Amino acid sequence: MKKSIFFWLYFIASIILAVYFSTRIITSIMGRGPISTVKNITILSDSKDTDTELIRVAAGLDRQTNIKSVDLHQINNRVSKVPGIKNSSVRRLANGDIVIKIQQHRVAAQWSDGVYYYPLSMDGTIIETPTNERNANTIVFQGKIPNNLKDIINGVSGISEYIDYMNMVEDRRWNIHTKNGTTIYLPEDNPSVAINKISILNQTHKILSRKLETIDMRDAARILVKTAK
Repeated sequence: MKKSIFFWLYFIASIILAVYFSTRIITSIMGRGPISTVKNITILSDSKDTDTELIRVAAGLDRQTNIKSVDLHQINNRVSKVPGIKNSSVRRLANGDIVIKIQQHRVAAQWSDGVYYYPLSMDGTIIETPTNERNANTIVFQGKIPNNLKDIINGVSGISEYIDYMNMVEDRRWNIHTKNGTTIYLPEDNPSVAINKISILNQTHKILSRKLETIDMRDAARILVKTAK
C-alpha cells in the first residue's frame, strides 16, 4: 500500500512538471510568458579595457526585446564592426540570456596619416579610433602596413625613444626616421641584426643623438654614415 502511494505521488508530480515545462516552451515560442523577452545581456571580453556600453549599443538589445525577434547573425555583424574588435560571437541561452563574447586587438603601436594617430595592432590592423596626440615612447608607422609587425616592433623597442616614425619602402624593407632628423636604411633581410648594431652604437657612441642625415645599414659588411649639412 505504501509503495502504491509513492508511485501515484511521483506520477502526479511528473505530470505537473511536464505540464509546467510544456507551457513554458509553448509560451516562449508564441512570444509570451516569462522567457519571451531577453532577460540579461552578458558581455565576455579578453580585455579589462573593453567599453561594454559601446558593445551594448552596437548589439541594439534591451531587457524588453522579444526573444523571437533576436537575430544572432545581425547582432554579431554589428558588434564585429565596433573599432578594436578582432573576433566576436553571440549566443542565446535557453533561459532568455544573450551572451556576447569578444576578442580585442592588442594595441602595439600607432599609425599616422600625418595628422591623426590611430592604434595599431601586431597583425597590422589600423583601429579607427584616432587621436590628435601621440602616445609617449610608442612606435609610430606611416604608409602601408604589413600583416605582421611583431619582429620589427620587438627589434626597435630598445631605441623607441629616439624614433619619430617608421615606414616600409617598396613593400620590402624598413626606414627608420629619428626625432633628430636622421634616416636609417634597414636591410631587406634580417633587419633585427641591423637594429641591434644601431642600438649598440648608440650605447657606445650616442649615434642617435648626433646630427646625421643618413645611416645606411643595407650593406652587411659596412655601415655608411652621411653627416647633416
